Amino acid sequence: MPPRSETRHAHRFWACPECDYLMHQRAVPDKQEANCPRCGYTLVARHHRSVERTLALAITGLILFFPANLFPILSLQALGLAQQETIFSSVVALYDSRLYAVSALVLMTAIIVPFIKMLLMVYLSASLMFHRRSRGLSWAMRSYQQLDSWGMLEIYLLGVFVSMIKLVDIAEVTPGIGLYSMAALILTTLITSTQLDQHRFWRRIEQLERAR
Repeated sequence: MPPRSETRHAHRFWACPECDYLMHQRAVPDKQEANCPRCGYTLVARHHRSVERTLALAITGLILFFPANLFPILSLQALGLAQQETIFSSVVALYDSRLYAVSALVLMTAIIVPFIKMLLMVYLSASLMFHRRSRGLSWAMRSYQQLDSWGMLEIYLLGVFVSMIKLVDIAEVTPGIGLYSMAALILTTLITSTQLDQHRFWRRIEQLERAR
């Protein structure tokens, strides 16, 4: 483990994750960005009231998650037969077709991972907003960052649109409440990612952990 003096000294530098350029840290005001002078990568993006906005968006996403998964995405009518599809029913259909790996992948990326991400963000934002010295804040933040690339609801939505285009000539396809809820959930998730000020979150987490 490095000495404390070396650790403090290391915290005075930024390393660009794109080109590995090392530079001195600088204070970044609200609503401003710090970019790498070599490749232009955004190192820090300060968002005003990031914690409060992220909490509101995470709660909104958590509310939208349930109608997106419980209500039908599509309703199909063909030859006098009607069928409704939800995300979970598509997972079951893939499993029944013995596409076990695809079924598990859709279950993870379209249901489990997005739900865990929203729970983690509500927990983190609420703890930081109300200055609660909760356990596991660092673990929750690292877990959120690792899971951020695994939520692929937008790819699932794209697959739904492709299916609608292919089926419209042979069946009557009606979008359901679940489809609109999923589109709103994806939009909320994207806005949450843009509003999340990771450096501010980490700084507040460190402050709370030092105060314990």
